[in-house]
Amino acid sequence: MTTMGKTMSAYYDAEAETASPQRIQEIQFRKLRKILDWVSNSNPFYKRKLQDHRIDIEEIQDLHDLEKLPFSTKEEFQLDQEKTPPFGTNLSEPLDHFIRYHQTTGTKGKPLRWLETKESWQWRRRLAATALWAAGVRPSDISFFPFSFGPHVAFWGLFEGAQELGALAIAGGGWDTLQRVQFIMDNKVTVICCTPTYALRITEVARENGIDLRDSSLRRLIQAGEPGALVPSIRKKLIEALGAMPYDYSGLTEVGAYGIQCQHQEQAVHVNESEFILEIIDAKTGGKTQDGEIGEMVLTNLGRGCAPSIRFRTGDLAKLKTENCPCGRTYKMLDGGVLGRSDDMIIIRGLNIFPSQIAEVVQRHLMIGEEYQVLVYEKDGMGELKVQIELHEGRKNEQIPRMLRNELRQRFEIRMEVEAVSEGTLQRSDYKSKRFLDKRKEVASH
Repeated sequence: MTTMGKTMSAYYDAEAETASPQRIQEIQFRKLRKILDWVSNSNPFYKRKLQDHRIDIEEIQDLHDLEKLPFSTKEEFQLDQEKTPPFGTNLSEPLDHFIRYHQTTGTKGKPLRWLETKESWQWRRRLAATALWAAGVRPSDISFFPFSFGPHVAFWGLFEGAQELGALAIAGGGWDTLQRVQFIMDNKVTVICCTPTYALRITEVARENGIDLRDSSLRRLIQAGEPGALVPSIRKKLIEALGAMPYDYSGLTEVGAYGIQCQHQEQAVHVNESEFILEIIDAKTGGKTQDGEIGEMVLTNLGRGCAPSIRFRTGDLAKLKTENCPCGRTYKMLDGGVLGRSDDMIIIRGLNIFPSQIAEVVQRHLMIGEEYQVLVYEKDGMGELKVQIELHEGRKNEQIPRMLRNELRQRFEIRMEVEAVSEGTLQRSDYKSKRFLDKRKEVASH
């Protein structure tokens, strides 16, 4: 989509983003039927799946019939690729039509491989451009990507999404963090795209070298790969350290970038409903949840028929935010974005706790450059939680661990051990930091 003549528009695609709910449903169903017709003829994975569940696609007459279709899961895709290596059978076109390769991070088992045709990659570019535009990125911006992407799709999509809307996109892989900081200062970079973890690392290195990034031209941070832009304590740190506004870029390799954080929402994202069908289900039963209830997010992508995900159980927990947004977009919103992973929930002494909830409390007590890690382990047959914190030299005292220990107990109503460790103990990363370790799984596997 061209951006000429629309520089002042609030929307990348105003017709879709402000459509009535009825019109959105019409768009969704038209695209869904196109994909169902396609995969029932040309996609071995979904042809088999539909046959196994005795589904006749002619029975799908409107969006209410979506529930007749079976769920898809990551485990199914992994098993399919193991049985038919390397790319599995979820391909609706011949292999020589595909032009790009990406894969998941593999934090939950073996990485999944995903291929793109020219058409599906252009779809991903448009998704990214839509999200960037909603965050206020414009053709006049200079966007910088300060790390190597590897085979992971999120930042490749953002890189080309910036180009799609006409902004200069610059890759900074192969440099160290100080070189990247200097590049930001010297080249009047206005937008950085990276993980929240690495954005905090950039500010840490800048301060160590006497550079104040608040004096730079930065005005936007586009954050992907992990929670951060929607987490109040992390968001506050980023704004104070960089003088730029963080925006979340929500997506999954398996389905695409579904999220749009507009400039009116600090803790919610719109779901790009013209390109995705959203469902919130009970993670245990698979049934519907009531509006406002937390449940597992299920997504069907509508622009990637070459290798689709139909009713894909994401494993991500979310809940709908029901009020209208001042931005004028009519898409549904997720309150707080992704609230946690259904398989990351820690059950300790009858309480359900998510690592993201602990992170929000811990981050309020840490300064830029300080790190933490959450350990779950068993002691005398009981589940225990320990939070390790790495503090700067001048802040090493018992007061901070004690304050954090008290706040955690007040918030979760159980006692958690808080241990201060020496600087350099906890690992840093220029992508995602592994801040949650479940030692119970290690014990169970031995």
